[in-house]
Amino acid sequence: MGKANLKTWNGVIGKVGNTVTYIRKGVVITRIVGEITKKATKGQTNNRKKIAFTNKFNSPINGFIQFGLKAEAEKLKKIPNDLMLSYTRKSIEGEYPKHKINFSKLIFSKGAIKEAPGLKVELIDIGLEFSWDTTASSKDRQRRDDWLMVMAYFPKQFDAQYLTHATMRSEGKYQFKISKNDKPTVMEIFVSFMSANQKNVSNSVYLGQLILPAYED
Repeated sequence: MGKANLKTWNGVIGKVGNTVTYIRKGVVITRIVGEITKKATKGQTNNRKKIAFTNKFNSPINGFIQFGLKAEAEKLKKIPNDLMLSYTRKSIEGEYPKHKINFSKLIFSKGAIKEAPGLKVELIDIGLEFSWDTTASSKDRQRRDDWLMVMAYFPKQFDAQYLTHATMRSEGKYQFKISKNDKPTVMEIFVSFMSANQKNVSNSVYLGQLILPAYED
């Protein structure tokens, strides 16, 4: 059995090969599991597949949640990966093999900063353009030097493109370049704001689904 420091560990919760990793009393524990010969029940199979689905879904967003969930994780004495595991599992709908994510329930960042009013996103030639109202003040827990965080998640590919320091809140607009594929691509869009000292964030905001058109020859 192996143990790791919770503050420095950055791995995967769940079963991988013949090992299983979990958190107990603030310590990350990895142990070898024996071969299971008894046939799994329907509930056990659904739970195991949900864990595998969750780990696959979370894999491409690790860098984003290290900023987005850091403050909340420290408050709860957990790690960002552990929180994201919980949030993702709660957003999964349907039974195996028809698991799917309800993106409107997903949380990629959580904190005390207020998101900007008037948040919008639209397709442009190079990808996405985000815009928001810049008239709010620090009294509303909105500072002009807050950083914009943006994410486009591609559910069919289990992939994502994101920036944690896209531009400052004071700009009111940001164009996010996204590479096109040979086929139209479904994107689920999220934004957050992070303080200049990176110690706090806003709750993530889901801006809906868009279809990135295929590139033209």
